Amino acid sequence: MATEDSNKRYFYIDECGDPCFFGAKNKLLVGTEGFQPLLIIGMISVTNRKQLRKAVVDFQQSILNDPMYNSIPSLNKGKPWYLHAKDDHPEVRAKFFELLRNLKGFKVFVVIGRKKLEIFTKKHNRNEIEFYFDMLMHLVKDRLNNEGEFYQIFLAQRDKNKMSLFVDAVKKAVARDNGRRKKPITVNYQCDIVQSANCPEMSVVDYLLWAVQRYITKSEGRFFKALIDKYALIIDLYDSENYKKFGGKGNYYTASHPFDLEKTSKFE
Repeated sequence: MATEDSNKRYFYIDECGDPCFFGAKNKLLVGTEGFQPLLIIGMISVTNRKQLRKAVVDFQQSILNDPMYNSIPSLNKGKPWYLHAKDDHPEVRAKFFELLRNLKGFKVFVVIGRKKLEIFTKKHNRNEIEFYFDMLMHLVKDRLNNEGEFYQIFLAQRDKNKMSLFVDAVKKAVARDNGRRKKPITVNYQCDIVQSANCPEMSVVDYLLWAVQRYITKSEGRFFKALIDKYALIIDLYDSENYKKFGGKGNYYTASHPFDLEKTSKFE
């Protein structure tokens, strides 16, 4: 993918799962039917956002123009259709995964949050928003490293995604990184919260997160493994069994140490 502006980098952040541990009347959801045991947050990094957007928009339009696909009920709900891995027809999903396999110029970063009540209580004070934005901080840390680059960071709109909390999480990531540098740098960035329907690039994050979630929860790894070269980093944040391996990086998965369920501790 050609460079749009060598001095700008764009991050797109989305999630799958939710940060909820408690329901109505403070009822504990852990272990109950329907409880989602994972919150997974992902981010793509790209310099040419126009080309990425065009690839997604052109794909969507090709589906809508193709009589083989445009009669699928999920594309005809009386409102604009946009890609969403969980809801898309399997044939459409497979075609978009094929596009992603051949699409160049972006990297994917993922943080997996196992929803452990003890950690939620001790570290996040039983606060779902604190849990979510702590994970987001771990996603962004180590990514804003170039003083000569401007970073525009887009977060998908959700009920709990407030701008002040978003900005605070990025500030914490920058402060943490500067604390580890011999000489702190000035990082130039802008945070924006956007609706996924108005930001086609978010479909790329959504699909890559769905592939990770599908692999973990359904043991169906074909989508994830087909795109494994796109994942620059996956952090299995609360895999305490593997944390101490490799100098405290055993739960960090990269191209040289790829994510694999045979390496992780068991997902409950």
